[in-house]
Amino acid sequence: MKISLQQIITSIVSLLVAVVVVVFIAENPARIGEEPLLVRALILSIAIAAALIAVYPLNPLFAGRPGTYAGVVCVPALIPGIIFYLVVMPTRAGEGFEAEQLASSLISDRSSNGIIEVGFRYPIFTPTISVKNRELYTRYVNVFLRMSDGNGENSLFRAVRLNVPGNSLSVESTVQGMLSENSAYVFNPLELAPDRTMSGQLVFIISNLEDGSTFTEALGRAYQAQFELRDPENGQLLLEFPLQHI
Repeated sequence: MKISLQQIITSIVSLLVAVVVVVFIAENPARIGEEPLLVRALILSIAIAAALIAVYPLNPLFAGRPGTYAGVVCVPALIPGIIFYLVVMPTRAGEGFEAEQLASSLISDRSSNGIIEVGFRYPIFTPTISVKNRELYTRYVNVFLRMSDGNGENSLFRAVRLNVPGNSLSVESTVQGMLSENSAYVFNPLELAPDRTMSGQLVFIISNLEDGSTFTEALGRAYQAQFELRDPENGQLLLEFPLQHI
């Protein structure tokens, strides 16, 4: 079977298209998750069709019959992906989120590697959490830490934001700049791809404890301590889960 130069070029271009689309899907689940289900199915179909076009010259059964190849091989190959996105995913999808704390750590004077020493007297609590989005589409959530004492008084801490508004240098913006170099840390709002679990270390600047009270002591006295997931747009409470003393 003789393969022409035009077929070789077409195969190479098609293969590159298939690889680029597959890599884009794998590296951007949250971005893909923002699209309607039909669009997601079409994106996957592009990768499948491009891969099949790339191997067409190697199939002697359909030599010189590209129309037959498209009808017998390419079109049927697209059907499973369309069924998955339009039928299987909606039936498998749930509602809301699942979350838990995996570990606990505190950046203090002795462990800060210079973060505390730059002038902040506040401890920085960096718990590791895991959050799963059970829904069909990408969701964004802000994470808060709420501590309640025996008198019913609450202390509410918002995790450090990825984009701190304003141009002035603040404690939050400085800590974010220092810790964002480490991919282990995550910042508000969390980007949650559909049916995916993400985990990372949140950053809470504990700045409003009573005088003479350490964060560890405050946790020990707390009647209740929990994390809250809230909608960034309207502040709606989406999920509560307990802080674990690890």
